[in-house]
Amino acid sequence: MTTATNQTRLFALGLFAFLGSFAAIVWYLMRPYGTAYFFPVHFLIGAALPFGFYAIGGTRLWFWIGIGVTALVLLWFNFWGHDANGAAPRLLDWTHFAAGAVGLVGAWAVQLVYRNVRPPHRPSVE
Repeated sequence: MTTATNQTRLFALGLFAFLGSFAAIVWYLMRPYGTAYFFPVHFLIGAALPFGFYAIGGTRLWFWIGIGVTALVLLWFNFWGHDANGAAPRLLDWTHFAAGAVGLVGAWAVQLVYRNVRPPHRPSVE
């Protein structure tokens, strides 16, 4: 792997670890207040999880795989999260759905900005 690929993977892993830790902290603090307040957690999951996959390969393909898997995870949380020990309200709450979608768009925006400012992964010919 090239140095740029390794830098991309380290950036993605760091972002995933930071946002994932922040999501766990927010989830822990919000849990006593009930599932109606879990929308920040859905936002952070949408923003963090794609970077976990991006850290695996460091390519756009891995990022888009992460976006797809994250969208499925968020759909599962929104429709069946109440079965997972109260990870979501019993009925679909549009704030959770919208927060997850905004998180996914935010992850895509961060990846787009990073992709445009980092050096290319291919060797340059001079």
